[in-house]
This record gives sequence, structure tokens and C-alpha cells, in this order.
Amino acid sequence: MPYINIHLIEGRTVEQKREMADKITNVVSEVGMVPKEAVHILFVDLPKTNISKGGILTSDKK
Repeated sequence: MPYINIHLIEGRTVEQKREMADKITNVVSEVGMVPKEAVHILFVDLPKTNISKGGILTSDKK
């Protein structure tokens, strides 16, 4: 059973996550030769205050 963790900066809509889940599931199912029902996806929304790139918090970027 494939387990996929996706970490995203907060702000994606439920509709966007549905579309991502559908498309990712289809690809993993096809390429991995597993039933769609076996594909598990976990979306983790990360607050901009919890992410830093180049020493600068994402929430501080303009």
C-alpha cells in the first residue's frame, strides 16, 4: 500500500486538494500497479510561520 505525505504551505482549497488527490492516486495506481483504494495520501498544511528558506520565515517574505 503506497502512503504519500504531502506538505504544503497553508492556503490550498479543499477543491485543490481533491484534484491533487485524484491525479496523484491515478498516477501511483497506474505506475505502481496497485488498486486506487490502496493509495493513501496525507496532506499536511504548514503555517507560513513554521517554514524558513534562506534563514527567512515564509511569513516575513513580501
